[in-house]
Amino acid sequence: MAKVTVKLGSSRVVTSAASQSKIATATSLDNLSGVDLTGAQNGYTLVYDATSGNFQAKPASEVAQNVSAIDGGTF
Repeated sequence: MAKVTVKLGSSRVVTSAASQSKIATATSLDNLSGVDLTGAQNGYTLVYDATSGNFQAKPASEVAQNVSAIDGGTF
């Protein structure tokens, strides 16, 4: 079991991770479930489609037309 200690101001936070953790890897995007690369070409962007529940390859120009704002979240 690995142990990580982080100090936040005067507080001390200790976190541990189970030694049985596994990392899943894929050799390419088309090996991932929920990713549809049908018709993908150089310069395409992956976009989530709520109707199909998959990420789909779309031309960057099509994506740019439908984006009014990008929210990268709070860090």
